[in-house]
Amino acid sequence: MELIRQNVQYLQGQLALTRDNESRAKAMRHDFRHHMQNINLLIKQEKPQEAIHYIENFIQGLDTANQTDFCQQVTVNAILNNFYNRAQKENLILSVVADIPENIAVADMDFVAILSNLLENAINGCLACNSHDKITVNLRTKKGKLIIVCSNPCRSDLVIENDLIMPKGTGIESILMAIDKYDGNICYQREDNFVTACIILNC
Repeated sequence: MELIRQNVQYLQGQLALTRDNESRAKAMRHDFRHHMQNINLLIKQEKPQEAIHYIENFIQGLDTANQTDFCQQVTVNAILNNFYNRAQKENLILSVVADIPENIAVADMDFVAILSNLLENAINGCLACNSHDKITVNLRTKKGKLIIVCSNPCRSDLVIENDLIMPKGTGIESILMAIDKYDGNICYQREDNFVTACIILNC
């Protein structure tokens, strides 16, 4: 029960964070015209230093709320943006291919449980082995199934038993609980110094 409680708290926090990032990005795009009007006014008033300062602050705000349209599904897109930016801050490369429709029969909380933990483990795996090789994640739907494949560098002593990383941490336990709701499965494979996770959900 304690593990479930911890997972719920973590997932609620992650979901709130992804929604907050999406909201900030939407607000920034909505206000773009007003920012341009303010900059234009400062230039017309011959206040170049104030205009430069305004632009610098605006660019800094864009960096904070930077959003890429990876796919149509709002929660998935927000999660991918969150970890894409986190990877950049760690000087890591996260390559994303996502083709997820806006309406899909997977709950937001379950997307957070699966995708957030998967990508967090991938980034931590890179940091643990001090590697800057590319992390790749591919999400797609096919014939009523959601397929997620994530590959990242890993330590040479990583242990995989019965298709799962051992010992299982809280993140993997959370992934397993979410997958079980969709009669899905997960399989980890390690080749050389890369580990690949393949998740299939029935949706």
